[in-house]
Amino acid sequence: MLPGGLTTLAIVMFLVNLALYVPYVLFDDWSYLRFLLPTIPLLLILVVAVVDAALRRFRVPGVAWITAAVVIVLALVFVRDARQRPTFALKQFEARFERAGVFVGRRLPANALVITSSESGSVRFYAGRKTLLWDGLDPAWLDRSLMYVRSKGYEPYLLFERREEPDFRHRFPGSEIGRLDWPPMAEVAAQVRIYRPEDRDRYLQGTLPPTEFVP
Repeated sequence: MLPGGLTTLAIVMFLVNLALYVPYVLFDDWSYLRFLLPTIPLLLILVVAVVDAALRRFRVPGVAWITAAVVIVLALVFVRDARQRPTFALKQFEARFERAGVFVGRRLPANALVITSSESGSVRFYAGRKTLLWDGLDPAWLDRSLMYVRSKGYEPYLLFERREEPDFRHRFPGSEIGRLDWPPMAEVAAQVRIYRPEDRDRYLQGTLPPTEFVP
């Protein structure tokens, strides 16, 4: 049974953690529960404390054994549920963010500016490169943005997850670059593709080198 002060602290920490993310956006997938990982253990401790307190209030014999059994059952249930979902495969799946960011940092020039969306954070964190969100651009501004980026001394690159490419093409139908009709310079972890806008002309001239595939 937890002292009143610790109970209050645990509840407050959980509510603060929850308040940081609930108003942020619509979370439509169970994997977003990872945002609550800092305080989910505290919540489980509170559950066990409530069970323990209830048993003691009703003077049930063998409180310690029953509480221990509840903990074991909860652990087995949660591990079973985690196995049924791809919980233990998330590390490998999400590793694409790190791999793509590391590739950008190692292979792209120091003046590279990466036009991307969902990978923007990993590019900044792992590669230290500036980014531009393409899904925030006006549909008529892609070519203008590329010209502006070059005028500031940066070399633009396009980085997408495979699922994003159709949306990119749909958003910029009036741009030749928006067609993404040339092979990427690199494909990372079979999920992330990196394009160099200048490669389109090389591809049309038949001089573009093959795509580099990075595990």
